[in-house]
Amino acid sequence: MKIELRLIRAAAAALALCALAAPASAQYYGGDNTIRFRGGLFEPEGDSEYWDDTEARFTGEASDLEDAVIGFDYQRDLGGGGRLALLVSASGFEGQDDREDLLFEDELGFPIVHTATLTVAAFTAGLNLNLIPHGPVQPYVGAGGGYYVWELEESGDFVFSGPVFDEIFTERFVDEGATLGYYFLAGVAVPIGESWGLFAEGRWHRAEDELSDDFEGFGDLDLSGREISAGFSWTF
Repeated sequence: MKIELRLIRAAAAALALCALAAPASAQYYGGDNTIRFRGGLFEPEGDSEYWDDTEARFTGEASDLEDAVIGFDYQRDLGGGGRLALLVSASGFEGQDDREDLLFEDELGFPIVHTATLTVAAFTAGLNLNLIPHGPVQPYVGAGGGYYVWELEESGDFVFSGPVFDEIFTERFVDEGATLGYYFLAGVAVPIGESWGLFAEGRWHRAEDELSDDFEGFGDLDLSGREISAGFSWTF
């Protein structure tokens, strides 16, 4: 199944969960609903066998895939004077890096290059604790679990090293999957009027999955990373 279909289905499920959460929680808790939109940067951590082997053979490292992340959140106050809130989130990231073979060059002495692309969509749910719920500046922390959908692609020129001669070939290798993980976050919110606000936060995602298909035997793929983002919120 193509990752695009999986992302659409997962996004639809996340939106449905948001839609159901508001009326369901309203039966038990008082408080506000908040929709948040955010954008920032995600930097993969790359702490697994696949990344170690790749860095030993090619230029670049996992952090070179750092790129933009876009996400949205639904937050529901669970009472406690505004201190505790349910947070349901969806975000998407895609990073690319051109890698050169460290061991071989082509017959003209030029580098042999391929492009690595990592796509990750995170769908998470957790709890936020607002440390100063009614202040002009409101720091908060949170944690939760999630479902991480990913795709890894390497396309371009590679070297087949044989017993007699080495051959350069062009190919596209792809693997995709989904796994469970968790995250921690810390941030600060600044209310602007009764309905609008600004916020900035850092998230630390932890997830890992085993490679298969075109990357069979390459070990685990670490999907963990650091996300720094900022955005605006609307409370209703």
